[in-house]
Amino acid sequence: MPEKYSVLKLYASINRKLIMHLRKKIMPYGFSRGEFPFLVRLLKKGDGISQKEICEDLKISKSTTSKMINKLQGEGYLRMEKDPNDGRVKLIYLTDKKHEIEDIVREIEEEVNDILFKDFSQEEREIFIEHLHRISENVEEVVDK
Repeated sequence: MPEKYSVLKLYASINRKLIMHLRKKIMPYGFSRGEFPFLVRLLKKGDGISQKEICEDLKISKSTTSKMINKLQGEGYLRMEKDPNDGRVKLIYLTDKKHEIEDIVREIEEEVNDILFKDFSQEEREIFIEHLHRISENVEEVVDK
């Protein structure tokens, strides 16, 4: 197979450049690239969820999630409350400070999507995203064994 069609090479190149761009966009706001998807998740899908749910949604470890929770809590973006149905579980909530970052997070996410899907039709976007989900499931099957 010609090198220009190497999936790993393409993935590495896209990932590296996207991370560089994302770092540049979020640096002025003091967020790490790991915290950004965390905030996007809470802002878009809602809060009041457990650490376990965040780990599963974002496919990240408990220790990574704990570090992000502690940092964002220390900066005043999150608060923790006991789950009324299970006192052993703490639920994660955004504080009112979320209003300072909602527009910023949305704009950065939209810009990244615009970069990724420039000159794609809506149908091409949907097909591509469907394929990415399938690829993600394939990888999870192997990793989770």
